[in-house]
Amino acid sequence: MRNKCYIIQEPMKRDVASGTMVPVMDFRKVLEYGEPVVCLPTGRVSLSPGPMIDTLREKLKDFSDEDYIVSVGDPTAIFAAAMVASDINCGKVKALKWDKDARQYIVVNLDIHHRTRKENSNA
Repeated sequence: MRNKCYIIQEPMKRDVASGTMVPVMDFRKVLEYGEPVVCLPTGRVSLSPGPMIDTLREKLKDFSDEDYIVSVGDPTAIFAAAMVASDINCGKVKALKWDKDARQYIVVNLDIHHRTRKENSNA
């Protein structure tokens, strides 16, 4: 099974010529890490937190150590997605952070239980 890159909410804008909604960001570099999966629709999803979290739980139900969160979209939705992914994966989440200077993603490993820290670390 291929790794998944969960794009929390794909930023969109209205195309002036056609009037349709079009993506704002290019996610081709996400393909280096796994299959992109958009979790939430465009819009103010965080104003309805219950349905938003239900949708995130369904989309992230198979989240594992091999998967990534791509932190784009509504900040509250990103926060909720990280909470859900952490709950599903025993406190461990990998995020892809875009480095605009290097024009590439950087992997950030998060573990609320500190299992990724060295045993003898004083941190």
